[in-house]
Amino acid sequence: MPPSRSRILLWAAASGVLWALAWPAIGGFTVLAFLAWLPLLHAERLHDLRTAGRKRAFVPYVLLAVFIWNAVCSWWFFCVSEPLGTRLLSGFSPMVVNSLLMILPWWLKRVVHRSLGPRIAAVAFIAFWLAFERSHHNWDMQWPWFSIGNVFGTHPVWIQWYEYTGMLGGSLWVLLVTYFLDKGMERLRDGTARPVAPFALAIGIAVVPWCSSIWRFNTYRADSGPSIEAVVVQPCVDPYTEKFGGMDPMEQLDRMLALAEVEMTDSTALVVMPETALQEGAFVDVRGRTPILHGLWENDLPAARSTERMEAFQDRHPQAALLTGMSAEYLFPAGAVLPPTARPLFRPDEDVPASGQRWYEAYNAALFIPAVGPVEHYNKSKLVAGVEAMPFEKILGTLGDVAVHLGGTSASLGTQAEREVLTDPSSGLRLIPAICYESVFGEHVAAHVRNGGNLIAVITNDGWWDDSPGYHQHLTFSSIRAIETRRAVVRSANTGISCFVDRRGVIQQPTDWWVPTADRRHVHLNAELTFFVRYGDLIGRAAVWCAALILLVAMVPPLRRNVPVYWTDTRRTNVRSGPEERTT
Repeated sequence: MPPSRSRILLWAAASGVLWALAWPAIGGFTVLAFLAWLPLLHAERLHDLRTAGRKRAFVPYVLLAVFIWNAVCSWWFFCVSEPLGTRLLSGFSPMVVNSLLMILPWWLKRVVHRSLGPRIAAVAFIAFWLAFERSHHNWDMQWPWFSIGNVFGTHPVWIQWYEYTGMLGGSLWVLLVTYFLDKGMERLRDGTARPVAPFALAIGIAVVPWCSSIWRFNTYRADSGPSIEAVVVQPCVDPYTEKFGGMDPMEQLDRMLALAEVEMTDSTALVVMPETALQEGAFVDVRGRTPILHGLWENDLPAARSTERMEAFQDRHPQAALLTGMSAEYLFPAGAVLPPTARPLFRPDEDVPASGQRWYEAYNAALFIPAVGPVEHYNKSKLVAGVEAMPFEKILGTLGDVAVHLGGTSASLGTQAEREVLTDPSSGLRLIPAICYESVFGEHVAAHVRNGGNLIAVITNDGWWDDSPGYHQHLTFSSIRAIETRRAVVRSANTGISCFVDRRGVIQQPTDWWVPTADRRHVHLNAELTFFVRYGDLIGRAAVWCAALILLVAMVPPLRRNVPVYWTDTRRTNVRSGPEERTT
């Protein structure tokens, strides 16, 4: 009797549940990641047995599994303090869109299954999934939060080898172990061959990287090299009622500087304050043909009130460099070539002739005041789709009214192409600014390191989703980036969790949720480049090429005929009937 649809649904749902149980700040049973795909793979076999050659889609079962994964692990999207309609939109949109994208590797697996058979399809799935994760880091709808390798962020002792492979090494680790476990279980069920070999390979692939990582963790000197004393500030300014207009911007800044003052010593070389900490409300006076800028305009940041207030603090602590997030603007010169993210300076109701219109661009940015040298700034380059940037705006044109920016502005924000390093020659500091979401992207941070960065500063505002798993998950990316680059991390969050992360990915002195505070620690600088930093995501790039080659063979009949018969064997296991029982 063929298996029922409900039975297949239960097996598919079990995969989603296992991924949720494995994920940081949800279940936290990380080892379950090696087992999480197995129920869905079994559901696929049951589906093939039930359909018996008829063309019935397996993708809906996959969608159920990945939606459970996404929904259970990102329910905190609903915690935004917005009207019900906005809350539902901001909650369901990423869940649904990411779930639909996650079925693509499985759909491609089924395409190869029909064309080349289950054996090649099982191997091809590894390439398809890794290619998907690689691609999900590098397009306008990027959301790599649920890349499999991120599941190990709470266990840095397991993944010291990320300095060679990057995060996708963890994804490959899970997929390979899963592949051989599945082969062993298939043999065990069918009794067609001994299951010892695949089970032994699965155990070996699981244990060898783990043991090598423990050795590396215990022998790597995270406290070698020069060090500086750093202070991180956690002001706990409410992002809904205070930060963006509810509290005077200078009062917010004074609160942060007062918290930092308590921890300052004569040795403090760096003070870090969170994302969008500075909010001056930039505006322009126009007298004749000369615009006079007020606020945080990148055309003249030294003239801003916030800069002057911070420099007054620096007068008392001349050895300390200051880094802080800010909402900033840049006024384009008259006649400049404008990007799609440019905004008109004057509203239509201000009755300004077209020849007098000026354009500007808004940024989620960082302001850096070194102990020695000019004021510098950096503009966030990895923006959150739909929140800070309208996807595909370069193609579709300016659709800024559709995008919703939680940071208090509308329309898409601008970015910068350079992976800048912020330098203070007095302390030897070459700072890598990672603004919030940017800490999710390994190759992005690695590009800053290649430009000479020796310390990572993550500045974030994690207060949007209340006391939920979101900010705990976000913290784990700092540990992964520290291992990949062997750079210490100083992390300043508007509220929980501010901390320090050493070069082994170990979190030190984490703060509590919604506790205004500042903390001080010596952090070690490092100029050496890891293999991952030098060469980037080799696994992801190789997976993209392998996936393209497999699809080419699967779709071009002359190439398909040259595949060895052993690999194109399409006989379905568990079925002893003849050719009429072939898999679709």
